[in-house]
Amino acid sequence: MNNNFNVLNSLNKNEGGGGSKRGFNKKKIVGLTGVVAGVIALAVLIGSCTTKIEPGYNGVVYSLNGGLKKDVLNQGLRLHAPWESVTQYPTSTETVYLTKSNDNESFDINTSDGKSVNVDVVYAYHMEADKLPHIFTKFRRKTHEEIQAGYIKTQIKTVMQEVSTTYSVLGIYAEHRNEVTKQIHEKLSTILAKDGIVLENFSLSDVRPDEKTLKSIQAIADAQNKQEFLKREQKNKEQEAINAKIEAQGKKQVAIVNAEAEAEKTRIEAEAKAEANRKLQQSLSDQLVQYEWIKKWNGQMPTVQGSGSIIQMPADMLKQNK
Repeated sequence: MNNNFNVLNSLNKNEGGGGSKRGFNKKKIVGLTGVVAGVIALAVLIGSCTTKIEPGYNGVVYSLNGGLKKDVLNQGLRLHAPWESVTQYPTSTETVYLTKSNDNESFDINTSDGKSVNVDVVYAYHMEADKLPHIFTKFRRKTHEEIQAGYIKTQIKTVMQEVSTTYSVLGIYAEHRNEVTKQIHEKLSTILAKDGIVLENFSLSDVRPDEKTLKSIQAIADAQNKQEFLKREQKNKEQEAINAKIEAQGKKQVAIVNAEAEAEKTRIEAEAKAEANRKLQQSLSDQLVQYEWIKKWNGQMPTVQGSGSIIQMPADMLKQNK
């Protein structure tokens, strides 16, 4: 009996010691959990008080205690109250592709000849920093992606439809595409600028008529190309005729010039010869003639047979000769 009692006492003592250890471990766990919870709460608090404004963006601050703030946040890590939220808007170029290959976001628009064409649009824009509070208020805290997909896309559709109905399919497809694009850009810019949205660029990147219309357009284009070819050929022939005429006139003019030059040369030579003869004639004298005659005379008396008389040599010349 005593032995059994002693064993029970020893067991009770051991159980009491284990309970103390378990209580100490529980306190450590509770303390560690509190620290972790505090760190997490601090991290959440810091996270709720800081916002990273991305490059090319500005932030609009909305407070549950006071509403919208007028000052916007620049890029970088910015602090604010936990009860304030920040919405970012692009203040540098944002490019948007509304194409058939991009989630089928292309547009179907009508033309003046009662047809329809499908067009892809690419545009670039940014929002004015000082107008961001207005944008935030007007569009009821929507993000810029939501504004793109809603308001801007609707305005593009409306303006394109307004402009396209004044042009034919061929005009929008080829002949007047630049003019159509320019009109859409100008009208859309005016509308968006009222709300601080600056449209930097706008283009119709692709225009797709239906297959039947496309064949008709191709036939018209082929006919126009053929007509242009014939016009070019006609102009080439006309130019060749003009060139031939110019060449003939040139040759004729050259011949005239050559003839005039030859005549002038002949005249000059004749005048020179006449002048030489005149000067020679002036330089001749009776003595010179006689002298030249004597140099060539062989000493024989010339005679003339027939009814003529004998040529007489002057006496002084006969003496000189002897």
